[in-house]
Amino acid sequence: MTPIIGVTGCYQVFPSPLFHTVERYYINRSYLDAVKLNGGLPLPIPILDDPEHMETYLDMCDGLLLPGGWDVDPALFGEDPHRKLGVVQPDIDRYEIELLQLAFKKKMPILGICRGEQVINVAKGGTLFQDIHEQSESETLLHQQTYRGSIGIHRITVEEGSLLSEILGSTEARTNSMHHQAVKDCGEGLVVTARTSDGIVEAIESTDRTIIGVQWHPELLIHTQEEMNGLFNYFIHEMAMEYRRGKCST
Repeated sequence: MTPIIGVTGCYQVFPSPLFHTVERYYINRSYLDAVKLNGGLPLPIPILDDPEHMETYLDMCDGLLLPGGWDVDPALFGEDPHRKLGVVQPDIDRYEIELLQLAFKKKMPILGICRGEQVINVAKGGTLFQDIHEQSESETLLHQQTYRGSIGIHRITVEEGSLLSEILGSTEARTNSMHHQAVKDCGEGLVVTARTSDGIVEAIESTDRTIIGVQWHPELLIHTQEEMNGLFNYFIHEMAMEYRRGKCST
């Protein structure tokens, strides 16, 4: 049986000479390729405003992947916008958080990547740095690399004994970096499992081991760093398959 992984996406509005404007909902191919390469079947989940329809999609899935995207609206964690805040899409934030709340109730395996990690944390009641370079207490490393994402630019230290350390087979890794927001205070049931040398959170996971969030983009590293395939492989074949077996037995 092939595990089915639901994948959310991004929303974009742009001018069109034929239609004045075009609204597009899209998923970067790299996420879909990473799921397929590691034995999963990606199922794009469109923007939905009906919880019943969200439930229907989730019932078809064995796991949920939240990819990168725009900044998270600080109003969702009780803050006014910092002057360095980037583009936000509050309707997308609300949709993903509602989808996550349903997935939490099902104890569905969840993998969050970059913004996806941040949305998971906010959905669990956590907070974010709106801009790490302005708000972090220590001097920060380069976290928005200017060259291709298939190259890891900095080292992360992973907590020994964490699920992430088991998956990567190490307490160190090199990762790419394309963000200026990051997890500040962890949400309920979440713990920090990796940081860079400047103290910025690079990974979180749930204490029940159903959720993993990473700040980097492993989907861009699967052809240059084999351990990043391990992350998708574990999520699909261990976490999602276990969830599927549980569904089939009830």
